[in-house]
Amino acid sequence: TVAKQAGLGGAVTITATDGSPTITLNGNISTAGGTGAATGGGTVTFNDPVILGGNRTITTGTGVGNIIFGNDATLNATTAFTDTLGLTAGSGNIDFNNTVGNATVLGAVTITSGGTVDVEAAFTAAALTVTTSTTFDSTGALIDTTGAANANGGAVDITATGTLTVTGGITTTGGADAGDTQGRNAGTVTLSGGDVIAGAITATGSNATTVAKQAGLGGAVTITATDGSPTITLNGNISTAG
Repeated sequence: TVAKQAGLGGAVTITATDGSPTITLNGNISTAGGTGAATGGGTVTFNDPVILGGNRTITTGTGVGNIIFGNDATLNATTAFTDTLGLTAGSGNIDFNNTVGNATVLGAVTITSGGTVDVEAAFTAAALTVTTSTTFDSTGALIDTTGAANANGGAVDITATGTLTVTGGITTTGGADAGDTQGRNAGTVTLSGGDVIAGAITATGSNATTVAKQAGLGGAVTITATDGSPTITLNGNISTAG
C-alpha cells in the first residue's frame, strides 16, 4: 500500500586504504528511499580522493540523506572541463571538505537540491548551478569557473532559501585566447538567498592575444535577497569589465 512507510535507502561509504588511495567513479550512485508515508535516502560518504570517470550523478532522493566528500576526499575529473557531476540530496546536506577540480577541472556541477551546502576549499569547475538549498556557505573558498582556452567563462547560479555566503569570492573570467582570434566572454553570476553575504566577484572578459582584436565581454552579476528583512552585504569588489 503506497500510503504505508516505504523502505529507506542504505548508506554508502567508500574508503580506499592503501598508501596512494584513489576512488574512480565509473558509475552513478543512488540511495534514494521508496515513495510513501516516510522517505529517506542513505548518506553517501567518500573518505579518499575521488576521480570522475565520466558524467556522474549521485542522489539520496527527496528526503534526508547527506552527500559528503570527507577531509581527504579531493574531487577531480578525468577529462578537464568535460566530466560533469549532478548531486541531489533532497533535504540532506552536501559537504565538500577538500578541493574540487584543483588537479583536473570538473565539467559543469549541478546541485538539484540540498539542505546545507558547504564548500570548505577551492572549487573549480566549468560551471556551478545550485537549484535549491537551505543555506550555501563557501566562506574562505574561491569558486572559479574561468573558461578553458578559447572558451567563455562558466555561469555561477546559486539559490538558497536561507543565508547564502560566498565570501571566498567568485571568478568567472573568460578563457585565454590561445588561437589569437579574440578574447572570451565571462560567465554570469546569479545569487539569490534569504540574505546574501558576498566577497569579491570577478566576471571579466579575457583579452585577445593581439591587442587590436576584440576582447571578451564582462558577465552580468545579479544578487537578490528574499527573506522578510532582506540584507545584502558586499565584502569585496565586483568587476564585470570587458
